Amino acid sequence: MRGFEDSQKSTFKYWFAHWCAFQMTALNLHVWKFKYLFHDIEKPWLRLFMSYPKVRKWHREHNKHHLEYGKIHEFRNVDWEALCIDWECSRFTKTSQPLNARENAERLLKKQDLSIYYALKMYCLPMLDKLNL
Repeated sequence: MRGFEDSQKSTFKYWFAHWCAFQMTALNLHVWKFKYLFHDIEKPWLRLFMSYPKVRKWHREHNKHHLEYGKIHEFRNVDWEALCIDWECSRFTKTSQPLNARENAERLLKKQDLSIYYALKMYCLPMLDKLNL
């Protein structure tokens, strides 16, 4: 897989590469589920009539595999497995995201943002351990 620059993230080509990386990562971790076929599926459609920053904001606030969803809908409702898969596969498609899932969690923990600190400790780190990441 190749890394895409930030300016390319709004393209169908990037979305498809990220979708493939997500599927590959879930399969390699032996946790693939049917629902993962629909990972980020709305993004290319929303992009037809919305700017990419608006699509990204909407997506993060309405999809359970993002921390922003947890800030709005409570962290216990986040799909932590999908979030960890998403973080793990991002390094394959995003040049600006070279960290794996564990490194990304540790980076966020160091920021000591109390709104997410305890959620990461309570939900994310155990999931990373479960996935052997």
